[in-house]
Amino acid sequence: MKSILFLFALNLPLSAAISFTLPGTAETSSWVLNRTNYPSVTYNTFGTAINPWGAPAIPTSGNSSALFNKVSGRGYMAATFMYTATVVGSFRVHDESPLADLETVILQGAISDPFDSMPVFNFNGGSQAIPANFSAMVPGTNYPGRAWQWDLSNVAGSIDRYEILFSGHFAATSLRVDSGNTFFQVIPEPSSALLACSALGFTLIRRRRV
Repeated sequence: MKSILFLFALNLPLSAAISFTLPGTAETSSWVLNRTNYPSVTYNTFGTAINPWGAPAIPTSGNSSALFNKVSGRGYMAATFMYTATVVGSFRVHDESPLADLETVILQGAISDPFDSMPVFNFNGGSQAIPANFSAMVPGTNYPGRAWQWDLSNVAGSIDRYEILFSGHFAATSLRVDSGNTFFQVIPEPSSALLACSALGFTLIRRRRV
């Protein structure tokens, strides 16, 4: 049953950016990172990349209250991507009023190499620095598609706010955060992902021949 659900959860093809979706009640927010959506007067240029951003980046689409901001280091909006200008930048995705009964969160996006550190998850103002339980990377047209999923189903009490922290020297064209009230592992091991995609392709071929 899990393999069937996975085929619906993972939007193909794998040659594009990863796009995982969650079952149950879910919220999502996406950022298309470029100077048009986030003007340089607030989100820096190459020459001012070390400066703090003037405001958090509001999602370009979605229905959650998550925001994206630079914590420290370098980071600015170029014409078609966000870049850290050859120096490490530290960033934060946070939601101050997340979905009730939160059980899982996914961070995903099209992010270049080198990506120096893995994201960590904190909640309710703490510094738990929880690493993702599951992660995946697939080739992309410009940058690899990357995704990280946290299993929060065993957290005692409610999660009233959370943040995801990550840093590195990288470029990114998009970010997305998904949260859900039903935990289900939608990010498999890499070998499982390839097998699932092969199975789906075989099914489609068989249907065409019938």
